Amino acid sequence: MKKTLLIAMLISSSVMAHQSFHNYSPSHGLNDNFWSNFNRQFQQFDNGIRTVQNQNAITTQTKRYFDDQSNHYMIEIKVKGLAKENLDITTRNNMIYISGRVQISEKTANSSRTSSSKFSQSYSLPNDADTDNINAEFKSGLLTVSIPKLEKAKPLVNKITIQ
Repeated sequence: MKKTLLIAMLISSSVMAHQSFHNYSPSHGLNDNFWSNFNRQFQQFDNGIRTVQNQNAITTQTKRYFDDQSNHYMIEIKVKGLAKENLDITTRNNMIYISGRVQISEKTANSSRTSSSKFSQSYSLPNDADTDNINAEFKSGLLTVSIPKLEKAKPLVNKITIQ
């Protein structure tokens, strides 16, 4: 009980010290306009960085379903900002891995900038998936992966003669 009380007191005093430190203003009312302008400039800088980081982000929307007509498992991924060459699809140990990466380099007379974005998704394949015949198509920002379902093996019936 004493340990719990001691820990609670330490935590509350740490929080109080932290709050009073952040409420401290070296100007005490003097030059308040200077400090608010200073803070506003840093906030604008942070917002600018977030905007640049999100400009080249890859956005995806995924839909998975079974198509009764074609007897295939389907994965559809809407991919914004990627070309076919930047996509990679592999299977391993009854899993399918889909990934994409884009890298953009811009050079001007005074500076250069490189940004990259990537995504990856993995799915467990059903036991009856035909992993040797998976097809993929990429058209107008839509990646469609078609996974055929294996035909059920027909039971082999052998007539056994009794001797």
